[in-house]
Amino acid sequence: MHLMAPLAEVDRVSVTTVVDNYIDTLRQDEKVARRFSAFVARQMPDLRAEHGLAHWVEIARGAATTRIVFDFGSTAASMTHNVRALGLDAARLDALALSHGHWDHWGGLGGFLQAYRRGMRRDLVFYAGADHFLPRWNQRGDDRVSMGRLYREEIERYDVRVELVTAPTLVADGVLLSGEMHAREDFETIPDNLKVERDGRLEPDPFIGEQTLIANVRGRGLVVVTSCSHRGVIGICRNAARIAGVSKIHAVVGGFHLSGLSDERVTRVVDAFHQLGVEYVVPQHCTGIEAIATLRQRLPGELVVSSVGSTFTFAA
Repeated sequence: MHLMAPLAEVDRVSVTTVVDNYIDTLRQDEKVARRFSAFVARQMPDLRAEHGLAHWVEIARGAATTRIVFDFGSTAASMTHNVRALGLDAARLDALALSHGHWDHWGGLGGFLQAYRRGMRRDLVFYAGADHFLPRWNQRGDDRVSMGRLYREEIERYDVRVELVTAPTLVADGVLLSGEMHAREDFETIPDNLKVERDGRLEPDPFIGEQTLIANVRGRGLVVVTSCSHRGVIGICRNAARIAGVSKIHAVVGGFHLSGLSDERVTRVVDAFHQLGVEYVVPQHCTGIEAIATLRQRLPGELVVSSVGSTFTFAA
C-alpha cells in the first residue's frame, strides 16, 4: 500500500523508548515526556540500558490505534525485560519494523519473537528495507569488525510475513515508512568505514534502505522517528516532508549519529533544526553527548532528554 500525498492526519503519536543507551530514573516529566518513575511503576523502576535502540510507537486516529515496534535493541535480555517491566502488551501489536541492518537495532528481535510471538496476531508483518539482510562491517585500515547479519528465514520461522520496503509505504492509515532515500544534504557526509557486503565484496554502505517512521499530527505537523540517521538527520527530515506532502516538522525522535563528529558538523545540524522550525528534538542512542550539549545550549526550548522508559506524546 503506497502513499498518496499528503499524508493523512492523526490525532496522537506516542513513542515509548524501550531500549536506549541511557537511563535516568530520577528525571521528572517535562514538555512532551512522561517518565517511568517509581510512582508510575509503583516500585523502583527495573529497566536496562545498552548500546541500542527500540521504539514502541502508538498512533491514534479516530477510534483506531496502531501499535508498532520500530527496532529491537542489541539484546533479547534488554528488549524482552523492558517490554515486560514497562507493562507493554505484545499481543496488541499491529506490525514490526526495522530501520537498518546493524545488530544494535535488530539484536533483540529473535528473543522478542520467541518470548511473545505465540500471543501476537497471526497475520503479523515485519517491514524491512531490501538491503537489511546483508552482512555489515566496521573497517579501519586492515582491521574489520562485524556489525552483524540478520537472516530473513529466522524471522519467517516464527510465521511472520516479511515485506520489503523500497518506496514510501503506508503501514496503516496515517503511518508511513519512508522507503529508500536517495537524496542527501551536501554537508551530511557518510563515513566510509561502515561497509556492506554484497556478493562477497565489501563496499561503503550508502544506507539508502534505512527506514524512517513518519506520522502527521493534526494541526501540528510531522513526527519523524529515526534510528541512526546514517544518511543525515536533516536530509531525513526534508525527505520526510517531501514524501509526506507536509512541510511542517513538529518533532524528531531518534539517533542522529553525531557522536565523534566535528563541532562544525554538529552545529550545522542543530542550526538546521532551528531553520526547519522543529518544535521538539529528542536525541537518542548514537547522537553523542557533545551534540546533546550543543542542543541544550542552542535549542533549550526544543530539546527533550531521552531515558529508557520515557514516553513522548505529540497530540493535536
